Amino acid sequence: MKNKVKITINGKTINLMGQESEEHIQEIVNYIEQKTAEIRQVSKAVALDNSLAYVLTAINVADEYFKEMEKTILLENDMEEHKLKALEAQAGREAISMQIELLQQEKAKSEETYRNEIRKKEQELAKLQEQVKQLQQAKQSAEES
Repeated sequence: MKNKVKITINGKTINLMGQESEEHIQEIVNYIEQKTAEIRQVSKAVALDNSLAYVLTAINVADEYFKEMEKTILLENDMEEHKLKALEAQAGREAISMQIELLQQEKAKSEETYRNEIRKKEQELAKLQEQVKQLQQAKQSAEES
């Protein structure tokens, strides 16, 4: 939706058409007027020459724009680096979680193996104890006869 906005720059009224709201366009006009006033304070020659004042204003605003774009690019690159680090950390956590799960499975298998070995040894011990008992009884019977 195009908005028709009437603005005044340096005493001249101009009709603009744009997508932005009237408030936004007026905010930009005020910014340009402020920057132009700042530039006019630097030199009497600039203060007297509107064209020069507006050219210098355009150069300064373009300079600000490019500096902000450079900052934006640096911030975006920094953000991408942080995203990569976060993804690497997440992948590391997932790998560690998988290793923990594998170790827990190995532990459970080992525990089961040891329990089975203990049962076997207990059974062997019980048999040996029974054999010792039988031998003691046989010895006692032999001594009695």
